[in-house]
Amino acid sequence: MDLYHNDQADFTRWVIANAYLHEPFVAIDVGVQGGEHVRWGLLGDRVHVFGFDALSEAIDRITAQGQRPNRVYRAMAIGNEDGEREFYVPENTFASSFYREVTLHQKSPHGDGAVGARIVPIRRLDTLFAQGELPPADYIKIDCEGYDPEVLRGAQTYLARSNILSVTVETNLDPSPRYPRSAFAEINDLLVRHRLAVFDINSVRIAHPAYVAARERHPWPPLDPMRDAPDLDVGRPTIFDFFFCRNFVAEDANPGLFANVPGAVTEPTVDKLIKSMINFELHGLMDCAVHLAEHFRAKLASRFDVDEAVRLLVRRPPHARNMADVIATLRVVAALRSTVMEKDQRIAILQSALRQGEEEAARERMQLQQALRVQEAELKRVATDFEGKLVSSRFLAGQLSRAIQARILRRPITSGR
Repeated sequence: MDLYHNDQADFTRWVIANAYLHEPFVAIDVGVQGGEHVRWGLLGDRVHVFGFDALSEAIDRITAQGQRPNRVYRAMAIGNEDGEREFYVPENTFASSFYREVTLHQKSPHGDGAVGARIVPIRRLDTLFAQGELPPADYIKIDCEGYDPEVLRGAQTYLARSNILSVTVETNLDPSPRYPRSAFAEINDLLVRHRLAVFDINSVRIAHPAYVAARERHPWPPLDPMRDAPDLDVGRPTIFDFFFCRNFVAEDANPGLFANVPGAVTEPTVDKLIKSMINFELHGLMDCAVHLAEHFRAKLASRFDVDEAVRLLVRRPPHARNMADVIATLRVVAALRSTVMEKDQRIAILQSALRQGEEEAARERMQLQQALRVQEAELKRVATDFEGKLVSSRFLAGQLSRAIQARILRRPITSGR
């Protein structure tokens, strides 16, 4: 599961190539096991990434790939306390958590790290910011297997002072003993005070085990792309990626609707507006980026050609969203395209064979016509020769007839007794 990733991002490339962004885009990745998202590579040297993970093995794997400019990775948990805390690592280390119950059913080996409980260092983002170890953030990604609200509780000053643009969180909507209103409700309450609202969502549906077992007993036949509809992603939405963003247009138009945290920085500077447009484009929300461009046209015009920015933002996106039903539909589309291509290839082969046959028939027709012309000429020659011989024969016959008649006339007539 992942939020939309626009890997073309023409506006972003244009901004970076022309140095229109004067401040670096700062991304904080809490739970960086497996590495940061590839989208940040589109910003070149204009992005600064700070990654944190409680698993030292995960950080070791990232740093073993070589030093990258403007990247800092630290083997450290982030939460709402400064010190050390017990951390639980299951066989699927991507499901590691401070909450042991979250890890109990993660039996499939995956990821980096020794399995079992361990003690790890933990810090607040507020503390790291106060001590000068972090710059103000534009974007924070949190994937902490249920511990996400605690990360945000330990970052309230940091969020306020950063003039934060966006936070992405993987969580769920289910109530639990720790979060009776659900982890999402806690997260939303913590973020709305910083003027952040949900702008996009992706989810994983998990089918009930009884249904999965029944499907195994009654498997579906292979899908016929020429006849069947795409497979339905059956199951209740269980795991969610939420994309929270600032709405600078709404804040400017209706400032009374939004919270005012004491000491918070909320001014949409030119760089903040450009970063927000970049963030929207990278996540497939080009309409929001265009809305910003038009509303703050006069402000942005001091930095770049707004009409050109809009033109780049309205180009056709490279692909659809990666939701399971969309992916299933795209598979059917791919199968149909493959079928059409195969038929086109067969038609092309038949057309080529037909052209070859027509060309061969044309050559044979020309050869036959040439042979007929030769035979016709030969027949004409024979006929002409025959006609000449016939004339000669008639002439000779006439001559002979006259000679015989003359001889007869010259013979004397005698009488016999």
